[in-house]
Amino acid sequence: MLNRLGISEQEETVYVELLRCHRMTVSDMAEVVDMPVAAVTAAVARLVALGLATRDDSGLHMVVPPDVGLGTLIAQRQAALQQVQGRLAELAEVYRMGAASPAGEIEALTTPEQLTTWVDNMERGARREVLAFFRPPYVLDVNLDDSTNALPTYRYVYERAALDDPRAPAEIGRFLKSGYEIRIAAELPSKMIIVDQEAVLLPMLLDQASVQPGFLLVRGQSLVHLLVALFERVWQAATPLRLTATSVTEGVSAWDDVDVALLTYLLSGMPDKTVASRLGTSERTVQRRIRRLMKLAGADSRMQLAWYAARSGMIPS
Repeated sequence: MLNRLGISEQEETVYVELLRCHRMTVSDMAEVVDMPVAAVTAAVARLVALGLATRDDSGLHMVVPPDVGLGTLIAQRQAALQQVQGRLAELAEVYRMGAASPAGEIEALTTPEQLTTWVDNMERGARREVLAFFRPPYVLDVNLDDSTNALPTYRYVYERAALDDPRAPAEIGRFLKSGYEIRIAAELPSKMIIVDQEAVLLPMLLDQASVQPGFLLVRGQSLVHLLVALFERVWQAATPLRLTATSVTEGVSAWDDVDVALLTYLLSGMPDKTVASRLGTSERTVQRRIRRLMKLAGADSRMQLAWYAARSGMIPS
């Protein structure tokens, strides 16, 4: 769960163990968490940089109380999101009051035809990059992957609730096969599409369930820069999602043949001890792999992980 704060799975494992013992050396931690010393060294250095731990001259690492360390990180994230959301509220108020926006920086789109036309034009005209937040409820039935322009890169973040839609696994799988980068976040601040860091489309209301009252097309440089910064913050904290055996960002391992075998056994109802025996490894390693796969899939439980693995085509029929 701490990956939402930019903390990797290895760093979280080390952090939790440090919370249990309060103070430890790197070698002791490496032995307890069953990780290489180099990996633990990097993890504790990251925890110290984040203010979650300290190190004395003897090499002993001490944990900072979580209500202080984690509390500070959470407060920083909340402050950044509140700042952006406050600005969005101001923009919506400008629209409702009918005030003239400076130099055409903000345009209101209030009909399905306007919205469809603008989304199509924005995506087809993209030259460098398309960024998007996807969260329910869905309003527009527009396919962002129909572009004939092969130049831009695509980075999409799905809110975990979006996976409740039975169409989501197939859609995400299609995007991944096309080379798109997909991540999962527990929650997203709003739906949003950003093209070439020049234009942003977002709803006037955060939980808007229909076309009304409309969408905002933002093109002012300062406002677009602010929304791009919001996307990047959420992107860094989101969980990468992959369906192939290629590598992924932020040091998170991809699905491999062992993962596929493990998920197959999980779907069959085997207990962890039996799975470990089949794979020739320890029960603890099996449990650690399952936790990693849950993070990759954005799942909160083994049931959700099994459902996702079956629906996404990860498990061969």
